[in-house]
Amino acid sequence: MRREMLRQAVHLSGFVFVFILFASKAMGLFLLFSLSAFMLLYQEHIKKPKKTNRLEKLIRHVAFKLVRKDTNKPFLGAFWFYFGIGFSFLVFPIKIAMVSSLILILSDSLSTLIGLRFGSHKLFGSKTIEGSFVFFLSSLIISSYIINPVSGLLCSFFATFAELVPEFFKNAKHKEIINDNILIPLASGFILLLTQHL
Repeated sequence: MRREMLRQAVHLSGFVFVFILFASKAMGLFLLFSLSAFMLLYQEHIKKPKKTNRLEKLIRHVAFKLVRKDTNKPFLGAFWFYFGIGFSFLVFPIKIAMVSSLILILSDSLSTLIGLRFGSHKLFGSKTIEGSFVFFLSSLIISSYIINPVSGLLCSFFATFAELVPEFFKNAKHKEIINDNILIPLASGFILLLTQHL
């Protein structure tokens, strides 16, 4: 639980990038895609044999506290997270991009923490009914307040489904590319784009 709380604290760092994107879209996108590239490269580097350098050992020690124990691709989730936010602001209107990013940052974190702490009814794989309900409710509040209730309802439904999709591909050959950190903002952004004027 403590490891997951640390991970979700990093997840909440996405708020900082949303603020930066509002101040300067170009700067925000540059930072997000640069960080995404770093995460993609570092997840390969960190799997190499340990170095004797003290700084390297310290970085590895901290880094491994922030990744799930059952993952074969450390930091690939972080890559998709920062890339997902950046991609949303690159392809969607700013209001829709903001909603998509907030759902990824806030709803996904809340559902994970609530699911771990209070989830007692399994839904699919590691997901619980309690966690998915919190995801749906929080994404509904965010999207309804910023866009409109009808769009918000449709958005939260598809975003919740997008969060569940990776659970169906746990044993797939290329399961690493089926990540909710990219599926959630894409699904929510696309639905909001189609329904924003309803």
